[in-house]
Amino acid sequence: SSSQQNQLLALADIITPQGVSWWPLAMGWWISIVIIFITTLVLLATYRRHQKKWGYRREALTLLRRYKRDSKATDPAVRYLECLKRTAISAYPNSDIDALYGKEWLHFLNRQTPKPLFGEELENFICTSQYQKTYVFKDDNLYLAVEAWIKQHSVHYPNKVYPSTQGPTT
Repeated sequence: SSSQQNQLLALADIITPQGVSWWPLAMGWWISIVIIFITTLVLLATYRRHQKKWGYRREALTLLRRYKRDSKATDPAVRYLECLKRTAISAYPNSDIDALYGKEWLHFLNRQTPKPLFGEELENFICTSQYQKTYVFKDDNLYLAVEAWIKQHSVHYPNKVYPSTQGPTT
């Protein structure tokens, strides 16, 4: 038994292997890092493009809401329509939108949304009533239609916009 004890004392301690080092990284980690980096760059570029492309809508909605809040200062209907015209010109910069008015203007606006937003009542108001000496603007429909148009209009439209009655000018 003493020989066994001597043999046990002669044994060296167990040496455990070192832990696996994180450096240098394995090939799979490098591939993952590159994929994450490229994905981040693509997402940032997409976000910036989206912000630049749709920024005019945010600005228009902010202006429209400010006009509604300050509606007692001046005529709200004229201000809403001004905001609408400015938004349309920003959305279609290479077109002749600024020359449109009346029914042609409303037909243009209605063609840019999935469903027409400016019905007969608003058409009557925009084309005739607002030019009367005494008109009363009580309805919130114009505000709602302008707000919906700013949010929903399509930006895919030809470079030139011509009133339907005149045709292209050369």
